[in-house]
Order: sequence, then C-alpha cells, then structure tokens
Amino acid sequence: MWIFKTTLKFFFEGVEIGSAIYLMILLTGLQSSAPTSKNIASVMVMAGLVGLCSWLFTTDRISFLTAFIIHFFITFGLVTIMMTVNGWLIWNSLTFWTELIVLYLIIYAIAWTLVRIGGYTKLKRINAILKKRNQ
Repeated sequence: MWIFKTTLKFFFEGVEIGSAIYLMILLTGLQSSAPTSKNIASVMVMAGLVGLCSWLFTTDRISFLTAFIIHFFITFGLVTIMMTVNGWLIWNSLTFWTELIVLYLIIYAIAWTLVRIGGYTKLKRINAILKKRNQ
C-alpha cells in the first residue's frame, strides 16, 4: 500500500507543477492554438510521468548529479513524446529545435524553482510545528 500511495504522491505532484507551467505557457501565448482536451490530458499525463521520474532523487544509490542528468533527459524525452502526440513538433527545422531546447531549459529551471519553493515552504511548516511541539 505504501508504494501505491508514494506513486500517486509523485504522480500528482508532477501534475500539479506541469499544470501550473502549462497555464503559464497559455498565459504567455507560447501555444498559438486554443488548448484542446487532448492537449490538456497529454500535458497532465506527461507531467505525472515526470513526477514519477522525480523518485530518482529519493534514492541513495546514485548521486544527485546523476539523478539530475537522468531526470533532465527523461523529461526531455517525455516532452518530445507529448509534443509529437499533439502535432507540435517540426522535425526538420533547426530553428524549431533550437527554440525548443532554449524554452525547455527555461521551463525546466522554472519547474525546479517551483519544486524548491514548495520544499522550502514544507520545511518551514515542519520546523514551525516541531518548534511549537518542543516549547
């Protein structure tokens, strides 16, 4: 049962972050077409799978740097698959791929910032509870 709960936790944390980023993409007009149900569902599934890949950061078997590199490339692969499903890739355009990689780096950094802010907030809340309990 623990594995099921943990899997759901990672999956939905990924969906949460991915959904927030997708809303920012829509807000900035990076997606020129109106979002469809297929777009939204594919982004949510992709984000959930990215969240599952975040499990890499909980193991002591590999270094943080190794986990980061693996996560970075798996995430890029999942983004590429999601974009293929939605018909957003232009396979034979160097300009497109250059822009995609730059945007990916920016969005990946934003996602990490959101994760770090969430972790910091959670840590502060836990510390406040412990401080209150110890008084």
